Amino acid sequence: MLEKIRKIYESKNLTTPFEKALEIYNSTPCFKINENVYDKNPNWNDDVHFLMRLIATEKMKKVFKALKIDMDDPNVAENLEEGNIGTAGRIVKMWSGRDTKDDRELMGGRFNKPVRLAKFPNEISRDFDNPIIKEVDLTAVCSHHFAPFSTKFSDKAKIVIAYIPKDYVLGISKLQRVVRFIAQRGWLQEDLTKAIYKEISKTAETDDVYVKLKNIKHSCEFLRGALSESDGFTTEYFGGKFRKNRDLLDFVRNY
Repeated sequence: MLEKIRKIYESKNLTTPFEKALEIYNSTPCFKINENVYDKNPNWNDDVHFLMRLIATEKMKKVFKALKIDMDDPNVAENLEEGNIGTAGRIVKMWSGRDTKDDRELMGGRFNKPVRLAKFPNEISRDFDNPIIKEVDLTAVCSHHFAPFSTKFSDKAKIVIAYIPKDYVLGISKLQRVVRFIAQRGWLQEDLTKAIYKEISKTAETDDVYVKLKNIKHSCEFLRGALSESDGFTTEYFGGKFRKNRDLLDFVRNY
């Protein structure tokens, strides 16, 4: 298997030599489904990522064979000469992203380079009491089934982020990108809600943050298993003034 992978890798004329890429890959520990590779190995790069996809695709083929899937089925088979990576390759890409910049795949956030959220000095008022509120979209996968949950599954679903700035005001348009970066991994919704809170709180340098994931439908529940047709799942996490001021909390809860 390794020689086949080496041949494909070296045919791409990548910057990182095969042996070096393999060394970086092998030295990277396995990490939790909701973590990011750069916290484990800052030397990760696009070449190593491509090597990982090649290795994972070969192993995924073995899983398919164990499940008695015909690998010659034209709907499943790969044909690299024609640019067809096959179903095994597509699943691997869906779970990892094409490269470290790909933020369109379900679990690309595990391998994306960390997002820097723009922030600007708060020149309006250091005693800003009114929350800044933003709605964003979200798609993640449950860590139990790797099945998506998303705001796209229901018109009632939404993500509400509110914060009261202190020394800094965040670039509002970047909030969506940060949420996407964090969400595109494997999560329990409760943990994802807290993770979004922590990232925004850290960047804005304030505990006065409120995050709500409202009516989020999980495909692992409505497409399989219980086949539930009920409304989605709601979670929230907040700190600072939102914990101390019930009127303020009620205001953002009803947003």
